[in-house]
Amino acid sequence: MSRIPHAKREELSPEHQQIWDHIHAVRSGGGGPYSMLLHVPPLAGHVAATEDYFRLDSALSDADREIVILAAARELGAHYPWVRHEARARQVGVRTEVIETLRAKAALADFTPREKLLAEIPLSLLRKHGLSNELFARAELELSRRQLVEVIALVGHYSTIGFVANSFQIPAPAGSQTF
Repeated sequence: MSRIPHAKREELSPEHQQIWDHIHAVRSGGGGPYSMLLHVPPLAGHVAATEDYFRLDSALSDADREIVILAAARELGAHYPWVRHEARARQVGVRTEVIETLRAKAALADFTPREKLLAEIPLSLLRKHGLSNELFARAELELSRRQLVEVIALVGHYSTIGFVANSFQIPAPAGSQTF
């Protein structure tokens, strides 16, 4: 049970109901963090638009994006986004070893260089609030400039999602394995 009730469509203005409808049409019924964000529909709309960008227009592959999201969700201890994105990661071919290593917060020793980079960036941002010169240089060599900017912004976006999920105590779907 979340700390506050889910937002209700019938309590919103017609303009805000359009935001509700869009979010519910493309996000598994608009649950999870959106059930809280929809208490402020314009904000929820902007957060959803950012997420839409990453899903539809990003230069990152689906697998790259899911590694970044899982690393951020795990570091934040955000169970709901972890569960949702673990399933997506498996669907888009992220190796089980990568998922289980991130879940356990274990050493990234068996990752490919790209997998390791994609996990290290969110960990560094969330732990140290930036990237070391060495990590930044590796990122510039491995990623395009656009991809690097997107990885950093994606960590910021999922920090918001994780903070909402954690602060409002949004439970992971029943029966799911988290960490």
